[in-house]
Amino acid sequence: MSKLSNMLTNEQLKTVLFDVDGTLFDTLPSLAAVNNLVLKQAGLREVSTPLLRAALNEGLRAMFRKSIALQMAPVDDELASTLENEFLKQYMQDWLAAATLYPHLHETLSTLKSLGLKLGICTNRDRASTEYLLAQSRVAEFFELIVGLGDAPHPKPAVDPLLLALERMGGTTADALFVGDSSIDATCARLAHVRFAGHLGGYAVQSADLEPNVFVFSDYGTLANWIVGHQAATDGGGHS
Repeated sequence: MSKLSNMLTNEQLKTVLFDVDGTLFDTLPSLAAVNNLVLKQAGLREVSTPLLRAALNEGLRAMFRKSIALQMAPVDDELASTLENEFLKQYMQDWLAAATLYPHLHETLSTLKSLGLKLGICTNRDRASTEYLLAQSRVAEFFELIVGLGDAPHPKPAVDPLLLALERMGGTTADALFVGDSSIDATCARLAHVRFAGHLGGYAVQSADLEPNVFVFSDYGTLANWIVGHQAATDGGGHS
């Protein structure tokens, strides 16, 4: 566990917020596939998946723009914009459903709800595709709200989306946990003074990207156990 400053780590949790890409869903393989399909169709060079990994944490458009920036020769702005829109169109039409939920996540969400916790989404992904992913994976019912790209003045790592989600859910920074998989998520949580749990199975370039944190995990079963243990250890006379 990383050392935390100015964070209350002994408060019971009431709200848990989750990132989407690399946290709830393994979306990179399908996104990289359609990304390279669009590039190939335009006669451009395909980009390896590892080079797109970190950029995805900033959102779908940011990932595609990274692939344009990595081309051997500059790409005309108008063509780049056209290809970006084509990438999003093909992804939404043909590839969105290819994303897979991380193992044991459904059971973990059920456990957290049984503890009386409020669950929400805080992502740099657009709302429409987020809603689709949650619905097709049958986990939408667990989440009370989604704060996605464009809902707050500035995206993560700015604190705006996380604080907006907490405000709408009636939570506070002292009783919340943010679960993410990148330095963008960790930075957002740190700046908002919200506890952070890092998913090692996501898209962080290195484990240090997930600091500071109160917990890191590779399997969702261990996150569920940690939260159950934390709630029990901080229970001052019953869950609120």
